[in-house]
Amino acid sequence: MPELTLLERIESFESEEKEIEENPAEKEIRSIIAHLRKLLNTNKGSVQIADDYGMPDMTVFAGGGISETMEKIEKAVFEVVRKYEKRLSKVKVKIESNGNDVLNINFRLEGVLTRYENTPVFLETSVRPGGKFRIKGQGNTIV
Repeated sequence: MPELTLLERIESFESEEKEIEENPAEKEIRSIIAHLRKLLNTNKGSVQIADDYGMPDMTVFAGGGISETMEKIEKAVFEVVRKYEKRLSKVKVKIESNGNDVLNINFRLEGVLTRYENTPVFLETSVRPGGKFRIKGQGNTIV
């Protein structure tokens, strides 16, 4: 069970439900997605044990042009994921424009499972108008 976080391991022991048969890479990807949802939806400075855990306030990115703002968001996501999600290596974050959806900021988060280097991870991520991040698996990602 090393692919799960400590709290997920404790929860699985306490759960009376039968565990669905998944391979370790699938479990790890699900755990990473759950952690990224928490990480990206936590305000930087709101966690006492680590002042830099989470995302900065989106309003600090205001000013300048839209492409400059997008680059700042892209960089902030990359840095926080690289620092706090060590189960992913070769992390890349790329903003994707969607002309039909002007209210959400969509980007693609890619990486490789650190323990299973041949397992790529592709995640669709978007920031909704309220500043909440939504993350889901995409393409070849096992979810």
